[in-house]
Amino acid sequence: MTLADVWYWILAFLLWLYVFTDGFDLGVGILCLLEKSEARHNVMVESIEGVWHANQTWLVMLGGVLFGAFPLVYGTVLAALYLPAGFLLFALMARGIGIEYRAEVADKWFWTKVFGWGSVAVTVAHGILLGGILQGMAFDGLRYVGGSFDWFSPFTILLTATLLCLYPMFAAAWLVFKTEGGLQDTARIWGLRFGSGAVGCLVLLVGYILLDGHLGHLVGRPGRAGLSPGFILLLVVAVLNAALYFRALGKGWERRPLMYSAVMLLFVFLAFGTSLFPMIVPPGVTAESAASPAPMLRIMLYVIGGFLPVVLFYNAYQYRVFRGKAVPEDEV
Repeated sequence: MTLADVWYWILAFLLWLYVFTDGFDLGVGILCLLEKSEARHNVMVESIEGVWHANQTWLVMLGGVLFGAFPLVYGTVLAALYLPAGFLLFALMARGIGIEYRAEVADKWFWTKVFGWGSVAVTVAHGILLGGILQGMAFDGLRYVGGSFDWFSPFTILLTATLLCLYPMFAAAWLVFKTEGGLQDTARIWGLRFGSGAVGCLVLLVGYILLDGHLGHLVGRPGRAGLSPGFILLLVVAVLNAALYFRALGKGWERRPLMYSAVMLLFVFLAFGTSLFPMIVPPGVTAESAASPAPMLRIMLYVIGGFLPVVLFYNAYQYRVFRGKAVPEDEV
């Protein structure tokens, strides 16, 4: 395994951490749009108040690793996707402003909506960016030769719909863990509904990949029909964890829905990540061809490789500090 391969998997690990941790706090914002009670909004926002900044750490580290280890991806691919990337930045700002301002005003209705719709916008931007890269991009050497709207396709729409179900599914599991009483019961119902939607969208997504002859690189069959045995095996494990998620919700368990949803996402990442490897931008840009020179990758491994356990410890400590059930600030 080369240094570029090592950084490919570090990048995949950081992406999994970001999608899961920021996914559940984005999902809390989306679920706020379904809830009318301001008292419940306060509890829902309080449940992520102590950790949502820490969850953003992984986005910063993703940008840093892309910039240092894979400058071609950072400089060329993000420039090619400047419209959804710019939209993501504005959506992140709107969501952050919404969550911070609602804590300071008496009438929270408007800022709760800004927080909720900002979370929807960030999720849509995630789907477009991820879909735009995974479906393949047109390069002539190191120059992007595709159009400004190549990212708009049935695949990116399906992937965005999947995330719009997946994030509230994670959020429901988080709220089951962090709340109690009527809100916890409602969160279980949200978990069943959005979990079913996420599994359904994932099945549609894999079905679309099977029908489209150009997306075989996502399922371990580049240029061919069908699914690779490794992809099928990992996807089956992911579906089994989804089944355990539903069982845990039905049994009234509090911690296990969150744990099973994290493991489910991990195996979905492994299924697509191992199928794509060593490609980092399909159909032809590999991790090796997009990577910085070996000395740079080695220095980054010493610096960021040593820094990563510190960040993991910091995040784990923050979750420990803010452990326990969420209570509105005015009731503390």
